[in-house]
Amino acid sequence: MIYQQTVTIKNRNIEKVIDSFHKIDFIKFLISLQPVRIIKWDGIENDLIAHLKFWLLKWHSFIVIHKNYKRTNTSLSFVDSGITLPMGIKEWNHLHEVKYLNDNIIIKDFIEFKHRFYILELLLYPILISPIIMRKFLYKIYFKKFK
Repeated sequence: MIYQQTVTIKNRNIEKVIDSFHKIDFIKFLISLQPVRIIKWDGIENDLIAHLKFWLLKWHSFIVIHKNYKRTNTSLSFVDSGITLPMGIKEWNHLHEVKYLNDNIIIKDFIEFKHRFYILELLLYPILISPIIMRKFLYKIYFKKFK
C-alpha cells in the first residue's frame, strides 16, 4: 500500500525546520497524541536506529533504520526502512522530504508498506497511515513557534 502527502509551511526558516527533524523533542511532539513510546532514537542520519512501541490491543515493536540521508542548506531527505515490523508487516519504507520552494517549506511524506496477507494490509492501512495524516496539522502547529 502507498500513501503520500504534502504539507506547506509558510514564512518559516528552512534551517530551523530541517534542524527540528534531528531533535527528539520534535519526534515526541509528533507522537504526543498517539499511544506510542520511544524506546531508542539515535537520530536520522544513515544507519541510525529508531525503536518505537505502539499500542494496538498490546504493545508492538516497530524498529527502523535510517537510510539515504541527504542534507543541503535548503533541503533534507531520508528514509525509515523497517527492520522489525509488527503484525505480519513484511516491508516498510517512509521517505521524508523537506524542501524550500517559492518562499515556502514543503514537507512530503511518502510511505509504502506490504503485509503478508493483502486483506490484512487493507485493514492495517488506516491504522498505520493515520499518524502521518495527523502531521498535516501537527507540522503547522509545531513550526508556528519559529518566525
